[in-house]
Amino acid sequence: MFFRRSAILAAGLALAACTPTGSTGTGTCQVRGDIGVFRPGAATFAFAGDVLPHRLIQSDAAARADHFTPSLAPMAPFLRRADVAVVNLEAPTARNVLPGGRDGADPGTRFDDRIYAGYPQFNAHPTLVSALAELGVDVVQTANNHALDRGPLGVDRTLEAVATAGIRATGTVPRGQSGPWHTTVNVAMSGGRARVALLACTYSVNGLPDPARQALRCYGNAPSVPSLIATLLAEPGIDAVILLPHWGVEYSATPDARQRNLARAAIEAGAAAVVGAHPHVLQPIEQVTARDGRVGYVAYSLGNFISSQWALPRRTGAVLYLDLRRDAQGRVVAAPPRALPTRVERYQGSGVTVVPAAFSANGAASIAHAGRILGQGNLITPADLGRSVSGCD
Repeated sequence: MFFRRSAILAAGLALAACTPTGSTGTGTCQVRGDIGVFRPGAATFAFAGDVLPHRLIQSDAAARADHFTPSLAPMAPFLRRADVAVVNLEAPTARNVLPGGRDGADPGTRFDDRIYAGYPQFNAHPTLVSALAELGVDVVQTANNHALDRGPLGVDRTLEAVATAGIRATGTVPRGQSGPWHTTVNVAMSGGRARVALLACTYSVNGLPDPARQALRCYGNAPSVPSLIATLLAEPGIDAVILLPHWGVEYSATPDARQRNLARAAIEAGAAAVVGAHPHVLQPIEQVTARDGRVGYVAYSLGNFISSQWALPRRTGAVLYLDLRRDAQGRVVAAPPRALPTRVERYQGSGVTVVPAAFSANGAASIAHAGRILGQGNLITPADLGRSVSGCD
């Protein structure tokens, strides 16, 4: 398996050498071809699924000097291809915080299964966030059902770790703050730069106390999430909003009524796209047309990005690529997305590792599964991404 992982890294590095510096083809590579995304004049976003640091993943990382990095490294060229990369960080990364949200003695990077632990009350060493930064992640969704696993202090320290790594967070706030719940990114596209707000919310925090109201709820929130979207779009300088809801039924490949209702309400409120998380399996991609004629896109769940859940639907995920561009009216809108299937394996030396499914010896099953759920016509391959650039220096 070591040799197979070496081939994965070599292929990824070859693609990384051809990474354009911008979606307009102004870097060392020129974008060509048409795979539905990375189109000239558009800003391309990459969204990956759930980062679930189960015990096996954390113990693997604790045994290595480079911690979590080898587990994620094969995906770096594919996330760095985008202008903005986003993942769902489904665990606190709260340094030295015990269950219950109390300070504890520093175990270093050792996996002690107390301060740093897996399910049911997660906490991963902050080196996980550093590895995400090395991966090319720009934004993490921190609103999820595990957000309060280490109490209010855990939320604070997670946000500190994320900021220290140079990553933005959305969906939770430190104690003493009432917002903002969103974060913004500035991207280049035809017609001038655009400012895009990313807003995350969660259906629950597993019934744990949230005395400082640090996690935004998707349902029953006042003001509602659709109202927050409309308010953001009314602000000067916000050109588009993408909603990142943590929702749905675990292990169900079908979105439920609450997901569908919130997705439509978000698009009606003006969201360009909705990209969901939590079910730990893939759910469909849909096009939603608002009453004013705008078209938005909903990816209900991208499955697990990395976890130690081994059933085919749970080890299969996707990186969703989504272009934002200006329409004839000058509005920033989404184009139809495309998805790169991923698969989790365990390799000698790197432990539990996420790779493009096409690079796995057993990846055909994951690609077929992704095609059944997401639609075969919505899938792209690593070779597609490689062929979409030319003229590399």
